[in-house]
Amino acid sequence: MSRQITSTDCIRELIQQGQPAAAIELLDRALLVAPQDPERHYLRGMLHAAAGRNLQAIHDFDAALLMAPDLPPLLFNRGLVLFRIERMNEALLDFERLSQINPANTDTWINIGLIHARCGNAVAALENLQKAERQRPGDPVILRGIANALRETDQADAAALVHQRVLSIIPSDPAALTDYALCMLSLGRIQQADEVYRRVLMLDPTDQTALAGLYMTGKELGNDKLVDQLMDYGRLLGSNDVLASTMINLDALRELSLSHSGLIWEPAGRSTTLGRQSPILDLSQDQELQRFEQLLLQAVESRIRALSAAAPLSDHPWMKAMPRHWRLQSWITVLEQGGHQAPHIHPAGWLSGVFYVDPGQPDTPAAGNLLFGHPQEGLPLQRPDMEHKVIPTSGRLVTFPSYFFHNTTAYQGRSPRISIAFDVIPMR
Repeated sequence: MSRQITSTDCIRELIQQGQPAAAIELLDRALLVAPQDPERHYLRGMLHAAAGRNLQAIHDFDAALLMAPDLPPLLFNRGLVLFRIERMNEALLDFERLSQINPANTDTWINIGLIHARCGNAVAALENLQKAERQRPGDPVILRGIANALRETDQADAAALVHQRVLSIIPSDPAALTDYALCMLSLGRIQQADEVYRRVLMLDPTDQTALAGLYMTGKELGNDKLVDQLMDYGRLLGSNDVLASTMINLDALRELSLSHSGLIWEPAGRSTTLGRQSPILDLSQDQELQRFEQLLLQAVESRIRALSAAAPLSDHPWMKAMPRHWRLQSWITVLEQGGHQAPHIHPAGWLSGVFYVDPGQPDTPAAGNLLFGHPQEGLPLQRPDMEHKVIPTSGRLVTFPSYFFHNTTAYQGRSPRISIAFDVIPMR
């Protein structure tokens, strides 16, 4: 006697056929009739997660776990989504519970290690990634994590040996190569780091980490011509103070930013101290954000046209990777008293920028300024940095190459400093 086909069977069939919208519609109807079905909540959560609807995904995973506590696929996938939206403590709890349920699952130990690394806990990251490597020897992803954790725990010589193991397995992987180059920099092997960064750009001209690396090595090696080209502030920085006045209600955007439900205090793995930051924004969810997206699109398209028309930039290494197709991603940053951002780049972007919703009420002219040209801290670099300063004003939009190191001076003022950063992400 054949088994009767259920609505869940039909839903799985739609998923396999690549029809997520139809599957979601059927799941919505099925859960209205039978809301206590953990499998259907799980399936809908997975579809939401795949579409980037992270909060909806967590809602469904939560509902399923109430009915099926400690079910490994539910804990694992909820942990991944929590990791994605930077709710690190909650993600860590899910993966640590999984490690108790099934300690033989290597991916669980990898995720625990990566969360610790993201939170700056290099010792814990190293311990858990080494557990993973004992279960899955020679995995280059695990070995990369171990090498980076060794460097972060002041074991750069040991880290270099592990990086070399990684590169013996994946010799042309740009991310593995830039990790190795950073290790060489930390050991003061500037020429070797320079050679690795150049190799990366031959493999992938879009690699922003390698361009940032060449700024550091060029500066230390006295390659002034290259450094001047990479840090040509006059041509590479853009600023627009006009668009906002015609397209944006700054008061409404300020209130939206301050009340955003996703703001996280000092999010793990980010550059923000004494401030809050949101995950990646869904610019379609609110009318004010939709207007802001139109402002960004207009500003970016105008900036790309201006860069393309600048003859002196025609042989610039960054311009060689100008994307034909791209998308935007953006996020809110709110700095409170003493808040600042450490030097960083935006490796996922090609062009990056920041829009100042409200510069706050700084107590001094130096409070909360945007600085360019200062590399990340902790590297043995000796030569002076090529600094450039931008003073935030309400409605100002600043664009810059994503490889530009940038940070902020500490903000001191009577009201929060609010900005929305963005990246132009190449689409391949």
